[in-house]
Amino acid sequence: MRFGTPYDEVYAENAFVPEKESRLSVLANAVSYGTGTFEGIRACWNPDHQELYLLQARAHYERMARSARILGLEPPHGPDQLVHLTAELLRRNGVRADAYVRPLLLQAGEQLAVRMHDCGTRLYLAATPMPDDYIDRRGVRCTVSAWRRTADAAVPNRAKVIGSYAGPALAKTEALRNGFDEAIMLTGDGYVAEATTSNVLIRTGERWATPAATDDILAGITRSQVMRLLREHTGAVVEERRVHRSELYSCDEALLCGTAVLVTPVVEVDGRPVGDGHPGETTLAVQRLLQAISRREEADHPEWTTPVYGAARC
Repeated sequence: MRFGTPYDEVYAENAFVPEKESRLSVLANAVSYGTGTFEGIRACWNPDHQELYLLQARAHYERMARSARILGLEPPHGPDQLVHLTAELLRRNGVRADAYVRPLLLQAGEQLAVRMHDCGTRLYLAATPMPDDYIDRRGVRCTVSAWRRTADAAVPNRAKVIGSYAGPALAKTEALRNGFDEAIMLTGDGYVAEATTSNVLIRTGERWATPAATDDILAGITRSQVMRLLREHTGAVVEERRVHRSELYSCDEALLCGTAVLVTPVVEVDGRPVGDGHPGETTLAVQRLLQAISRREEADHPEWTTPVYGAARC
């Protein structure tokens, strides 16, 4: 993925400021320990509408609020105000192309003690162009990583914790260096958890399955969308359950889904073709549908998108 050059203006310390004025101290608690939470929100440009749509912005900020509760942080604003500030950030930067918004809520105080209290919580909002796919949405080759997903008893997986992404980063580099596109991580006891920045769904016969929230996954917002679209448009049964590693090798169809990857077919796992080795037809149909919904090119689920410039069309 090649993100573009970040936009000039950001939101920091309760004000919109030039990005170069929003720096963290090297002594900030979050720099040393990853003490904070973050989100990623897509903004999708529709040239026919001349409108930019935020995809599931409120749901992302509701999740950030839950993450903050788990970590003991105090967000300065509620979800609705954060959606408003995000739209304002994009308008101030004149964004009229696909973009990615990065909200950060972190311990910015210059406290070197390892703790989650009295460290000065700070909110940042920044945006960057997203001119290219995060991953090849025509189909990816995956490997099961040697790195395991951190257990919820060690780092809370229901919170999107900044510091918890060291493991996925190691797994991603391992996969790329070994000639694969993406890594799938297992739980400590050997069941499928998730990919490095996305959830996993597989189809065997007529039934779909995805690892349950109790299997150390971040239960993704896009995962919920995909499960719903599968049920609404195909009538498929979608189970949340434990998934064995061997099911990755024997399933008929597999996909990854997340804010960055949207919906991406998996065509191979550890050198074994998934199904016939081509993207699954259902995966491609859901991929097209979610892309259309994200730009309001499709009438389904307008509640999932928020217009930035005010042209609330379906």
